[in-house]
Amino acid sequence: MPKIILCFLLLSLLGGLMAQTEEDWIWGSDEQSEEQSEEESSDVDFIKVNYAKKDARLALMMSALVPGAGQFYADKTAITTYIFPAVEIGLIAAILSFQKSGNDKTDDFERYANQEVIEYQLGDGTVIETVRYDRERQNRIQNILINLNPVDIYEDSYFRLQETNSQHFYEDIGKYPHYVFGWADWYYTFATDASGADMQPIWYPSGHDSDPPDPGWVWGGNYPLWGDNITIPVENDTHASSAMRKKYVDMRNDAKAEYTKAHTFTFILALNHVLAGMDALRVTSKINRGAITDSGVKMQYFTQLKDNHLTPMLGLTWKF
Repeated sequence: MPKIILCFLLLSLLGGLMAQTEEDWIWGSDEQSEEQSEEESSDVDFIKVNYAKKDARLALMMSALVPGAGQFYADKTAITTYIFPAVEIGLIAAILSFQKSGNDKTDDFERYANQEVIEYQLGDGTVIETVRYDRERQNRIQNILINLNPVDIYEDSYFRLQETNSQHFYEDIGKYPHYVFGWADWYYTFATDASGADMQPIWYPSGHDSDPPDPGWVWGGNYPLWGDNITIPVENDTHASSAMRKKYVDMRNDAKAEYTKAHTFTFILALNHVLAGMDALRVTSKINRGAITDSGVKMQYFTQLKDNHLTPMLGLTWKF
């Protein structure tokens, strides 16, 4: 494709040179101009005329591929010859910038989730080193829920978190509330005691006497966060149970916003190609109004000397 565009540009430049040569032949040589310049320079006005029509379809195709190329082919003095390429460069720069920003922000939220070790303080004040999101923590809790009640939603097909750090993994841990269990602040608040030792769930409200527990009950905290004997119901449709998850979701939204900007400018880039092609038709139509020859297919009848005899001939010409 770049080679085709280059050929178009070279043909445009060649056409300009040929037009200049024809103009010199019609108006006379430089020597003749110098002889008459002193006498006629103040009395004669030369009118510049296009001597061949431009192909509007070719101009349209050129500008649709490379904005401004069709305008340059038709009339390199038109202001839009330079406006459309400038807009094109600016849009491409914006797309690359927002795309890079989105990639950087994606790296940030992936690193935040499970690619860096942090220090986390437990309920008894002990500081441990851990990643923010751990599949082992998630797996322990979901296995408890799967075995809790055979008739509720917590069954094998409900938990399908991938075991690799794929795009779907990073999407799922922020998008679906039933993958909240792997976040450190949720796990060490609701699934362990104050020292971080694993405990069986404490259900809220307490005092149930049914076996198995009612699926409507909620997993409560295993030690109070404030006051005495305070438990916090886990509401999976909110971020109250994990501040880490909320920050992670916010970071992902920031990255998606950058990608959305890049996609928007991509649409504008395509629109620039369409508008450039339409404008190339306008410029070509305007320049063709001053043309004194036409283009197209013509039939020509002529005679030719062949074997010492004049022979009638029929020819077909196509100017493009």
